[in-house]
Amino acid sequence: MTLSLAAIGDNLDAARSRYEQVKGRMGVVMDTHLLVEIWQSPFSTLADAKVIEQALYLLGQGAVERDGQEAHDLEVRVHQFNPYGVSGTAKTPSAHVLIHTWPENKYAAVDIYANGRENAYSVLENIKKGLDAGYVQVTELHRGELLEIEDT
Repeated sequence: MTLSLAAIGDNLDAARSRYEQVKGRMGVVMDTHLLVEIWQSPFSTLADAKVIEQALYLLGQGAVERDGQEAHDLEVRVHQFNPYGVSGTAKTPSAHVLIHTWPENKYAAVDIYANGRENAYSVLENIKKGLDAGYVQVTELHRGELLEIEDT
């Protein structure tokens, strides 16, 4: 395969142009992603797929009603592990929630990816209630935010 220097130069110019377009959007947050660590939830809550499914359904239903979406825009799935533990998801057009539980440790890991910070924290508050969380640690990420990069 042969590349001409002109073609390489065109590709570099196109890459620089794309970089400048993205750089112009610095500080614009597209979505909020919360990484949530939950401890001291009851074993019986974290061990039962039906309980987790109901909690996810209610979370998703709240998002659907808040955003004016149709109920059929809500999708909830759970998987029961043996002897215990659950993984589940709830998806709406404006939020996605993933949960993985370790009931023997009274622990759940939750990802909330939502359209907007307020929506993400609203979902979080409902999760805390639904899982009867004793202690919660949250790491907030801003998706789409470009950090200043030195041009090399």
